Amino acid sequence: MILRATFKPMAKTLAEVVHDLGDIPLSRIRAVPAPGTATAADVNKPGNALCELIDGTLVEKAMGARAGLIGAYLLSLVWNYVKSPDLGVVLGEAGHFWVRDDQLRAPDVTFFPWSSFPDGEPTDDETWWTAAPGLCVEVLSPSNTDQEIDRKLRELFESGCKIAWVIDPEARTARIHTSTKRFKLIDEQGLLTGGKALPGFSLPLADAFAAGKRRKKR
Repeated sequence: MILRATFKPMAKTLAEVVHDLGDIPLSRIRAVPAPGTATAADVNKPGNALCELIDGTLVEKAMGARAGLIGAYLLSLVWNYVKSPDLGVVLGEAGHFWVRDDQLRAPDVTFFPWSSFPDGEPTDDETWWTAAPGLCVEVLSPSNTDQEIDRKLRELFESGCKIAWVIDPEARTARIHTSTKRFKLIDEQGLLTGGKALPGFSLPLADAFAAGKRRKKR
């Protein structure tokens, strides 16, 4: 069993707390427990499944039907890709894992290769995994801020992430990150690629944006 350190909040103003979280809307910051005092146990309580634990604060993930649809579509494709060759496992939007001893993050899609786990696969007694993600996917919603995404990417890559897709349905673009600052911007004509995390995987970005559209009869 892995013991986790409890976050010890520093004396801050609420403005500083919000700024450190990426200047996100106040509506996404849970007031109970008080910011700076939340622990991993609070993430497990009813109603908190779609919250991340950041600096001792429960922060609701920015979600919407469009982002959820694209995330679900990508999750199904990545699962299908890794299933047959048995490359690893995939989590969805409520799939939390540790990026530090006191931070629980949950991208919209996360692929973990078997090699990420100390024993070659996750153990049953871990509520949340401690493993380096191969691929992380974030589908942006209107309430996401650039600052919060930059911070999340930094933490993901510090935890060992190999590649991350940041998909913007409004701009109809995507960034393929190989580090926090290094990325390739693609439009609808471009391909989402798996890099070293998922060799050979590619998907037209336009297909992701077409998820949920009814197919026209010929």
